[in-house]
Order: sequence, then C-alpha cells, then structure tokens
Amino acid sequence: MESRRMISKILIGFGVLSILLYGIGAFKYGMWDFFGLLLFAVLPIGYGIMLDLSYRKKAYDHMEKEILRLAAEQQNLLTAADVALNTPLNMEQSGETLEEMRRKGFLQLKVADNGAFVYEVQAFLSTEEKLSAERV
Repeated sequence: MESRRMISKILIGFGVLSILLYGIGAFKYGMWDFFGLLLFAVLPIGYGIMLDLSYRKKAYDHMEKEILRLAAEQQNLLTAADVALNTPLNMEQSGETLEEMRRKGFLQLKVADNGAFVYEVQAFLSTEEKLSAERV
C-alpha cells in the first residue's frame, strides 16, 4: 500500500517538474510542444492524483474496519483516546474519523460526566436482538 502512495507522489512531482521545464522552454526558447506537455506533465499528474485518492480511500476503509473491531472489543463504546491508543491515528485524526463515522450514521454521540465525547456503535446486535428481529 505504501508503494502506491510513493508512486503517486513521484508521478505528481515528475509532472510538476515537467511543467516547469516546458514553461521555461516555451518562454525562453519559444518551444511550444503541447503533445510533450500533455504526455510528460498533465497525464502523470492526473494519474498520480487518481492513485493518491484511491490510496486514501483504501486506507480510510481499513481504518474504519479497525475502529469497528476495537468497538466490538470495548462493548460498542469508544473515545478518541481509545482509538488513538489502539490504531496508528493520533488524537486529532481519531476524533475526525469518529466524527466522520458519526455523520455517516454508524455511530451515536454521547457525552460523559466529565464532558468527554463517547461514541456508541449501533451496528452491533446481540444474538438475542438478531433473533427477535421482525420481518419487514
């Protein structure tokens, strides 16, 4: 996974460098090579951005699963500190990720007596709750 991100950064860097060199060539020497600019600048930047977005989505999906596993271990209740201690995320990233999951409807927000935010996962049901579910 990390190699995909590195490749995306290299492609974007190569594209930016190509734009710079083609810009210098165009203004200083009067060379206008639009095909070369497209091939060596625009396409690498576009593909690099696509790879980076794909990497970020996969990383977010993986982190979502890791947070759900952690919630299952902690009786469906999580704080940003719990997530920060048990995942590679720092406190700020943990809070943002939990808040994003809350906005999507996966978590409900509660406030503890000391003012800390506690997120409850609603997706997990006990076996009894699953068996007592009614048909729709």
